[in-house]
Amino acid sequence: MAGAQPQQPGRALPFLIRMAVYLLFWIVLAGTDMKDMAAGIVTAAVASWLSLSLLPPGELTIRPGRAAGTFLRFLGQSLSAGVSVARIALSPAMPLKPGIMVYRTGLPPGLRRQAFMTFASLLPGTLPLGADASDAIPVHCLNEDHPVAAQLAQEEERLAALFKEGPSA
Repeated sequence: MAGAQPQQPGRALPFLIRMAVYLLFWIVLAGTDMKDMAAGIVTAAVASWLSLSLLPPGELTIRPGRAAGTFLRFLGQSLSAGVSVARIALSPAMPLKPGIMVYRTGLPPGLRRQAFMTFASLLPGTLPLGADASDAIPVHCLNEDHPVAAQLAQEEERLAALFKEGPSA
């Protein structure tokens, strides 16, 4: 057909997969009523199109088995961090020695490092304060005497194993 724009190869399947996931999420939140489904289909299509623009296929490839384990660990860490912080907040006898330490990461700047900082914020008593182009991440901790750097290194190793080798994000 003259004047037709060629389709980008390999974009239809990722679009459909992402749309199915977003639509499933919509159904979980809003249900399957027809008026809700119409809005859900449009929303899922727009979200899929935007997600392909923001994170093209192949930019960040995840190992599905490890992703499931990481998700379960994420839930466990969230619960543990919440209980730990509540215990600290409600017990005046808890020893606190707050401070800021610098953690050196081996992850490149971008999505992998941001994911790591999200997970690191779930460790009880730690909060990454941001990162720049260097490998240094300042981390606020409630107790400098705890092995914060060792915990962060362990989490970084686990998260790095989640991603397949490929282009940096």
